[in-house]
Amino acid sequence: MSEEAFRRAGMTADAHKERASYHALALLANGAGCYLSDPQVDYDCLDVTVVASGPRQVRRCRFDVQLKASSSRYTVRELRNGDFAISLPADQYNELRTPGPVPMRLVVLILPPDAQVPQFETESASMRLDGIMLWSDPDTWPPLVPNQRSGTVLLPLEDAFTTAYISSLMKTLSDGGGR
Repeated sequence: MSEEAFRRAGMTADAHKERASYHALALLANGAGCYLSDPQVDYDCLDVTVVASGPRQVRRCRFDVQLKASSSRYTVRELRNGDFAISLPADQYNELRTPGPVPMRLVVLILPPDAQVPQFETESASMRLDGIMLWSDPDTWPPLVPNQRSGTVLLPLEDAFTTAYISSLMKTLSDGGGR
């Protein structure tokens, strides 16, 4: 379906990708025994907070997430080694790097090139989203030089955003690690 057809239908292709990234995040968080606390409005580069459920050493362990989703080779570039990179506007890059009391993660849903609407494949008793979610910790990003208009974030394939990663991060936070 063309972008124009999506708009006539009431939802742009970008909106479909954004919602798919949110729902994929919700399913992964649920699989890790967590839930999403949605701020409803994207303020301060914060789309959603992942909150641990159940008994922990620290009550309500959580981390904030800025979500991105793209099927464009120009927005998310595949590097020669198979990893990916995304460029963010300087103001967003710097806002994500700003220290805060809750850890922050950039989570990017990378869809097949030119995918207009993310597709879930159903096979017998399972479902699969055709794409990959990768994460990056803004605390590890270098500062931008003055007047730089954008910052590039590397997204290594080994940084897959999975239920195992969420569980591991929550354990670290519960044990007093992280920010």
